[in-house]
Amino acid sequence: MKAVLLEKPGELLLTEVATPSCPKGGVLLKVSCCAICGTDVKMFRRGHRDLKYPRVLGHEIAAEVACSEHPDFKAGTRVQVYPGIACGVCPLCLQGRENLCGQVKIIGFNYDGGLAEYMALPPESLPGGLNIIPENVSDEEASLAEPIASCIHSQSVCRVGDGDRVLVLGAGPLGLLQTMLARYNGAEQVLVAEILPERVCGAELACPDGVIDLGKTSLKQGVFEQTGGVGVDVILIASSGVEVGELPFVLSPGGRINFFSGLPKDRSGFTIDANSIHYQELILSGSYGSTAADNAEAVRLIGQGIIPVKRLISRVTGISYIEEAFLGVERLEGLKTVIKFYK
Repeated sequence: MKAVLLEKPGELLLTEVATPSCPKGGVLLKVSCCAICGTDVKMFRRGHRDLKYPRVLGHEIAAEVACSEHPDFKAGTRVQVYPGIACGVCPLCLQGRENLCGQVKIIGFNYDGGLAEYMALPPESLPGGLNIIPENVSDEEASLAEPIASCIHSQSVCRVGDGDRVLVLGAGPLGLLQTMLARYNGAEQVLVAEILPERVCGAELACPDGVIDLGKTSLKQGVFEQTGGVGVDVILIASSGVEVGELPFVLSPGGRINFFSGLPKDRSGFTIDANSIHYQELILSGSYGSTAADNAEAVRLIGQGIIPVKRLISRVTGISYIEEAFLGVERLEGLKTVIKFYK
């Protein structure tokens, strides 16, 4: 089968490898689509602490069951893949927080991922690791369920809900998904702040109530103009280029900040006014990845047309153009790029 191997940082190889066999109690999947995540590009450039080379990347996956030794899934079934494989028995797993399991393994990191014609899923990943794709949802759309699931998890952690005024920092694909989801979760006002001109223009795809162009105004001025001086209740950080220290000053009392996007290692430390946190009862939270339940909910939202992901897909291309596709994502060309395995 064809597969893209990351041989070492900076070196992708499209090659022929042996097709994996169907694991006992597991399934063999024929990959239909695999969307490229910014994390894939980071691993391509810099590697990752959990990677062992060579590795097939890709964790945003839609596929068809090619062979099954699991009673819940029949050959021919179209499925979306939840990429986490947790232990299932630790306290965090039993609380439904398997994304924080100390033994969790990730497809595309610890196991070979979706940038190959076939991939094998072991029995420990099932049944929660696969979600049946509704008939009205394309494989391209289904491949974006995983990033939507991450947004679902983020907004669950920081409790986005009815009447909230929400500020999304960053108008990349994840920022736009956060914007759409906040509206669904009942937010009264959703604002997007972005500094890159092309993404300022593209923010309208998510239909926010306002877009703050950080190339023309400060965050504080933009937020206060849009909210009548009240500030926002929730800030979702969907960009690594954030000045965290200024965020408390655009929050209303009782406001919440969610670190949905990690910060670069050289900027992961920051200074913040502790008194503003104390006197305004502000809450800082983080969110990492998603759970199996989040992925199932993401597939449902796509199927019901609540999150119109199709408008975020800028490019669909074949596996032969993988390096060009990675470079395009790295250059921030468009929004989501999907690798399609054409039949």
